[in-house]
Amino acid sequence: MPQEIYVWQRVWNEQVGVALRTARDAAAGFAVLTAEIDVRRPQPKIIRPNIDFTALKFSARPIAVAIRIDPFAGPFREHDRVVEAIVKLAREEVAKARSHEIDISELQIDFDCAESKLDGYRIWLKEIRASVQPLRVIPTALPSWLGHREFSTLAKDSGSFILQVHSVSVPQKVDDTRKLTDPREAAAWVEQAARVGVPFRVSLPTYSYMVAFDAEGKFCGMSAEGLSARWPREAVRVRWESQPEEMAALIARWTRSRPAMLRGVFWYRLPVASDALNWNWKTLAAAMQGRAPKSDLRVSASASQPSEIVVKNDGEKDEPLPEWIEARWTGSKLIAADALQGYELRTSSDASSVHFELTAAGRTLRLPPDGHRNVAWVRCEPPTAIQVSVPARPLSADRLSPGGGNGH
Repeated sequence: MPQEIYVWQRVWNEQVGVALRTARDAAAGFAVLTAEIDVRRPQPKIIRPNIDFTALKFSARPIAVAIRIDPFAGPFREHDRVVEAIVKLAREEVAKARSHEIDISELQIDFDCAESKLDGYRIWLKEIRASVQPLRVIPTALPSWLGHREFSTLAKDSGSFILQVHSVSVPQKVDDTRKLTDPREAAAWVEQAARVGVPFRVSLPTYSYMVAFDAEGKFCGMSAEGLSARWPREAVRVRWESQPEEMAALIARWTRSRPAMLRGVFWYRLPVASDALNWNWKTLAAAMQGRAPKSDLRVSASASQPSEIVVKNDGEKDEPLPEWIEARWTGSKLIAADALQGYELRTSSDASSVHFELTAAGRTLRLPPDGHRNVAWVRCEPPTAIQVSVPARPLSADRLSPGGGNGH
């Protein structure tokens, strides 16, 4: 089953080129965001990423040009200023890619059209197709469109579509952030899409959002680029993330058996080293093989004094940090200890151990494959070996108290 990858970076750097080279042997192709347009104002606003076309060319894979259209409520008319601006942009982006010797496989249009406006959206697609023919013009579709007669007509006119099964609704409470994509819903939507009778591909997520809720549990913000300064200081921050094990299971299922109209998968989006809210390449590579990425998180203490406590990820996926870490020793006296980078020191009446608890901010952190993090240190006299463990919850957790900084 062909698997392609979206390259959706708005700012390109050397890391994007490295990511393309890393992924090209596994990817059947790439779809590249070349422009985003907002047509709600008299003079359309256009954002164009600084694409490295040389890196794209040397990926040696089919390249789709993708244009994102920002939300627009209408009206949808033939030959008006709105559709003319979109058509002009489509022609320009196709011509620009070809001028860099990119062999374009298709033009993708990403527009979250309201269900009631699908007939109007069909007008846009018709004019875009006429402007770039014989190049294929493929729309991205939402699951909510599938039951509409207007979408069936739009899909048949287009000859194909890409079904996006991720991030289809804004979470209203913390419990809604458990899964970015429910695999059961995704499988059901694919079966429903197949009944439209038009070849399609399905887009699966690799990314996460940071989501904030106020003290009453009410949604107050969502970000794809980390924490937002606009959120209330007391807001609860959680990660709304895709689960690689579940996405891998879908790949395994569709590789064994899938509807005849399902022609492939698009992954959103290309793993880039600086993209902290996206999977690592090792994670995506495992999921593309239809297997759950290996998990191997280790906690160790150095033999030096003070003994440094380090969390290391030897697995294939991002891992949350342990909620509790216990450091224990024998035959020595604790001189000092402290927590670092997302942890707080907890002490108890037990003179031969300390605990380190993950803070609320630390719970949003993830350790990537091959990553390590110094989380604490302990000094004892006379020097002794420090034994570390990861309890589900210390038996004495209710009696633990703050450690008080560089001492105990």
